[in-house]
Amino acid sequence: MLSDKIATLRKDAGWSQEELAERLGVSRQAVSKWESGASQPDLERVLALSELFEVSTDYLLKDEADTIDATIEAAVPDYGVALEGEVYPAESRGLRVLQPHEAHGYLGTRRRSASQIARGVALCVACPAPLMVLIGMSQAHWPLLTDENIAIALGVGMLLVMVALGVKLFIQAGDRMSKYRFIEKKPFYLPGDLRATVADEQAKYRREQSRDIAEGVFLCVLSPVPTVVGGILDDGGLLTMCGVALLLAMIAMGVYLFTRDGVIMEGFSKLLKD
Repeated sequence: MLSDKIATLRKDAGWSQEELAERLGVSRQAVSKWESGASQPDLERVLALSELFEVSTDYLLKDEADTIDATIEAAVPDYGVALEGEVYPAESRGLRVLQPHEAHGYLGTRRRSASQIARGVALCVACPAPLMVLIGMSQAHWPLLTDENIAIALGVGMLLVMVALGVKLFIQAGDRMSKYRFIEKKPFYLPGDLRATVADEQAKYRREQSRDIAEGVFLCVLSPVPTVVGGILDDGGLLTMCGVALLLAMIAMGVYLFTRDGVIMEGFSKLLKD
């Protein structure tokens, strides 16, 4: 039934009724009525559901027995014959055959999301840095910042802002990747030629990853140096606090490189099922 299919597809996509309603421009109550069978979506909403969940309208509107063949054809175009003439093996039967534009679109989106996630992680790692500097400034009796309580309040406020920005980046990255959720949650078949292309791209990026890892390790190893120097020059004062802030900033830069490359390489692994 249509109601059961809407509920199943929504849960497979990992969305709440509120999220699905927002994407369709309807109320949550409308989605709830569709899933309970109390009402049916109009034709415009059926088309929107078909596009959103990437299924055929036949699958949504007809009984399962009437549409099993149509569903397979929609998931695997020209069953048994690839677009370039390659014959699909038997193990691809019943699976969605990933097309080149889908694979490359997924990798491109994954790269952009990886940068957002990495920036969010770096912000969360570095967020105590302003607090350290402001405390050091108050201890050094800088003008307008002689009260340590005010410095702490300002520092905590900046910390919370940085964490909030990091969370915002995480949410944006997740929303960006939602279009390709089927690749990460459902089985699919990757044709041989496309697999070879993705594997070549993975090998090229692995060299870039090795360089980034070396740079990240270098930053993390050197990160204590500013703190040590600050402690020698100004024991427990502003320079020490600035050294701690630089330590956090350098670690955040290293973590940014590790996180970004890790997310991107995970995308290659998901496509190649490594």
